[in-house]
Amino acid sequence: MNPTPTKRATGTQAVDRAADLLVQVLNAERPVTFSHLTNNSGLAKGTASRLISALERKGLLQRNSDGEIETGSTLNRFALKSSSTIKLVARMQPVLDALGSATGETASLAVPGLNAVENIAQVDAKFLLSSRNWVGQKVPYHASAAGKILLAYGTSQLPNLRLEKLTNATLTTKNELEIELDKVRKNGFAVIIDELEPGLVAVSVPVKNESGNVVAALSISGPSARLNQARISELVKLLKTEVSKVSLPNSVKTNRKKGAA
Repeated sequence: MNPTPTKRATGTQAVDRAADLLVQVLNAERPVTFSHLTNNSGLAKGTASRLISALERKGLLQRNSDGEIETGSTLNRFALKSSSTIKLVARMQPVLDALGSATGETASLAVPGLNAVENIAQVDAKFLLSSRNWVGQKVPYHASAAGKILLAYGTSQLPNLRLEKLTNATLTTKNELEIELDKVRKNGFAVIIDELEPGLVAVSVPVKNESGNVVAALSISGPSARLNQARISELVKLLKTEVSKVSLPNSVKTNRKKGAA
């Protein structure tokens, strides 16, 4: 009696098997051989080869010069970004704490994300009336002070998307935005007043590494009832003073983000 032919894995089963192979490589202390993966997974060589090839096409795995299998470019970029982000937050946390203590307002740190600014650290305001928790939130480049900093200094490129009108004060044409970015470069800081949300004011300055590359934006935000023009001027001076005390190594860097076409 002929044995039942092995069916090609599809759907969830294929995903599970590919994930198992990927986890094996991630858990290994050094690159692994194809034989090692097949022996430990129990997969047929043909099945393992197809799954590994699919993971290679997505940059999750790759083969080194010896033909061994290791993590691919996509995972390596992610690991580098995560490591850099951890270093950045660790270096900037004392600055955030100092700003929060000195102002009582929300102090936050942001880096470029795909099509939006990503907030990665924050010290909350001491007031009941304050801005939200921005960590994990993504905000549009054109309507945020941090976004204007990242655009002005070339850390990010404006996504090829419509500039959404969030409030009556939002800049909605690229010409208006370019004029604003020229002011940011000239003055060394960015401000939004009612542009993201009515009643919200934010002030931001660039954070640079030792090479002078802007890797993040440092901001203070709060309600317009407290952050009037005089207060904004005070916050700009304070932000510039505090950020000048930080020396970031060149290992802290941000991959330049380009908006989707």
